[in-house]
Amino acid sequence: MQASYCDCVVTTDSKITIEDVISLSLEHSATDIHLEVGTPIYIRATNGLESISSICSVDMIKDVLQRCGVTHDEWHSVDNAFTSNGIRIRAHIYRANHRICGTLRLLCHANLSLDTSKDSDVLKQICEYHDGLVLVTGPTGSGKSYTLACCIEYINKTMNKHIITLEDPVEYEFIPLQSIIHQRQLGIDVDSMAHGIRDALREDPDVIMVGELRDRDTLEAALHAAETGHLVLATMHTQRAVMAVQRMISLFPGEQQDEVRSQVSQVLRAVICQRLLRWETSFITIRDILLNTNAVANLIRNRKEPQIVSIQETQAPMKTLEMAVRDVKTQYGSVRQLHALLEQQLS
Repeated sequence: MQASYCDCVVTTDSKITIEDVISLSLEHSATDIHLEVGTPIYIRATNGLESISSICSVDMIKDVLQRCGVTHDEWHSVDNAFTSNGIRIRAHIYRANHRICGTLRLLCHANLSLDTSKDSDVLKQICEYHDGLVLVTGPTGSGKSYTLACCIEYINKTMNKHIITLEDPVEYEFIPLQSIIHQRQLGIDVDSMAHGIRDALREDPDVIMVGELRDRDTLEAALHAAETGHLVLATMHTQRAVMAVQRMISLFPGEQQDEVRSQVSQVLRAVICQRLLRWETSFITIRDILLNTNAVANLIRNRKEPQIVSIQETQAPMKTLEMAVRDVKTQYGSVRQLHALLEQQLS
């Protein structure tokens, strides 16, 4: 990508540090920082990618690697997180174009809380469940981790619980308030998510947060934890809420799927599938909400997931993604550009 393709955020400091880049990114409400040794630094802000007119140096990459705990050169890619300027930064360092590159995601959590919207009221009710499985799904960059973190912080502020998080890496760091919180990182504190869940069952947890249900072993452990009286919060990559049910069942071989259907129908509490849309200087979250009522559970057991959508359309506070998009259009009025962006979320 050529610098001329992007708007330019000017800085005159030739010895800019990673701290300076992060500060500048925060000033421009950026979500990501792109680094490549010997080339201009880019940030993803309101108008997309913008160059900050400073060159990424080897020292800057070394600084990031050191913050990620890497002290050797024998690596192909690095995933970790660190704290800078009072916020958490998720870092991914990799090699490309015969250079060292990096992408830093700014996990701003100054307002890590559930707001007063109707969607947040649903999330608060979900946080008060004593057991079961709750999924937050959506594509990459849809704010799944942030939503889960807001739920954890709500529990932390309002309930006396023991919360265990299993993450890769630890993204948001929590300060225990009314709850006890233990955050465990994959590769440092646990060998796998599945082992971490099984360990957690021996640690007297009330709430177990799993960063992502990536494979059958992790899902199997999560379903067992939910079945044995624990509230399990997790993320998954699906485009719609009902697809999460289909995805869970598809992870198991055919001969197990009827048993898994029965298990999912009993332990699933809710699926929140969301999109995150940047509009001007703010973000709009669009949510597809599925709650596991008796009618929904019956459809899951009988392999009739496509019919779940009709229940979402008629039983509030459930809603489909299409309904959520219509709600946003009504709220913001006739703004053609916004309507076009909203329609893209349905494609």
